[in-house]
Amino acid sequence: MVLVQLAVLSTLWCSSYAMKILADQEAANADAVAKCYSGPEQGVWELVMGKQIDIGAASSTLELAQRAHVGPGMKGVELNSNNGGGMRALVRLAGVDSMIGVELTKSVVETGKKRTAEEGLSDKIKFINKNSLENGLPDASADFVYSKDAWCYMPDKQLIIDQAARIVKPGGKVMFTDWIEGEGLSDPEAQRFLSLMTFPAIPTVEEYAQMLKKAGFEVEIAENSGRFSPAMDSYVHMLKRQAVYDAKKLLGWDEEAYDKLISDFEFMAKLAREGKIIQGMFVGRKNDVHREM
Repeated sequence: MVLVQLAVLSTLWCSSYAMKILADQEAANADAVAKCYSGPEQGVWELVMGKQIDIGAASSTLELAQRAHVGPGMKGVELNSNNGGGMRALVRLAGVDSMIGVELTKSVVETGKKRTAEEGLSDKIKFINKNSLENGLPDASADFVYSKDAWCYMPDKQLIIDQAARIVKPGGKVMFTDWIEGEGLSDPEAQRFLSLMTFPAIPTVEEYAQMLKKAGFEVEIAENSGRFSPAMDSYVHMLKRQAVYDAKKLLGWDEEAYDKLISDFEFMAKLAREGKIIQGMFVGRKNDVHREM
């Protein structure tokens, strides 16, 4: 595993991108991420974000779908789907015909299957419990590929974008949001942020746009969604003023853990207010003929 992580780190440093990278890559490998989302962290995010667990939730998902012209008659894939909340929103509210979600964490997949069944959507939404880079889905089999604030957990962002390009049909869309480096983020701030979020690396909007082009997408949207700072302020308010009991219960009544949680969220909210961390929004159209950029 160490050799694999070092190889990934070397690839990132030697690429044309200069994104900030977590110094201890082992602390953000697939096992570490799965452990986080099998424990209280999943509950904390659902407490402040709702069951879709992403910034903007259904409103952001519907904005993406509208701007990407995704809707009725289409079949989609979500890579890193968590519990499938975004897929349920696309099927229920945007009229998408069917979705397949690929998610590594088994407990999250089981929760997603249960919630999907409770909403009567199991005939339209399926889950694959695998690493998104090893999903086994056929080439050119989806009208669109979707993700919400989840590719931040991938060490090599180009690989997940390449998977999207492989799965989507020519002329189809990739649409996603992610946590992105804004302006003025220092190296110490980046290391603390990446460590507490279990992110291996964080690109800029421009770096993600270049990766989309390299994978054969025409970039239609690559921008700051403007949602990150208001959302982080809301989450801090929830944890300090509205959901104190629920947060402490999730943390096993550990006061030190609760104090650290508040400190971490206040730190992220400060980065957000200063524009150092933002949510990027992206839509790309797959070219009929792949062109290396």
